[in-house]
Amino acid sequence: MRTYAAHDDPATAVANAIALIVGWNGPFYPLYVVALAGAGGGPAVALTALSTPFFLAIPALARRSSRAGRLALPLIGTANTLWCIKLLGPACGLQLFLLPCVMLAALLHRRSERPLLVLAAAGAVAAYALPERVLGAALIPLHAEVTSRLAALNEASVLALTVVIAWQVAALLRRDR
Repeated sequence: MRTYAAHDDPATAVANAIALIVGWNGPFYPLYVVALAGAGGGPAVALTALSTPFFLAIPALARRSSRAGRLALPLIGTANTLWCIKLLGPACGLQLFLLPCVMLAALLHRRSERPLLVLAAAGAVAAYALPERVLGAALIPLHAEVTSRLAALNEASVLALTVVIAWQVAALLRRDR
């Protein structure tokens, strides 16, 4: 995996590593939901993992264009977050995953790529600001107790992802000195 994530551009290598971490964790998310919801989530919770191949393909995309690879990460993250909110509902706290998307857009782009940065970051901010009625009712209704436990899991997951991003970017900054 390290070879697959490697890239001559250090910022792209960071994006690739984060994409693989998110991608490899994607298939486990439905298992967490089932563990918290029991059979209440049903087999439909597997739909939360639909974005996994997109995250795993980012390093391949980055080999063709480092800019496209770095841009794809926050855009795919934003799309995945909206999809999962539609599936499980906003009360699950999934919108917090938009914060790492904004962070990635801001940290992994060059100064000359500011329009792309603004596009990616604005997309995540706009998604965060969407009123609940725009997405409609959750496709997988969950009981309030399950939703509360899932929100706590998502909060911890966002915190962990933010730490991983910070460590990766800190390592990138240390390389520049």
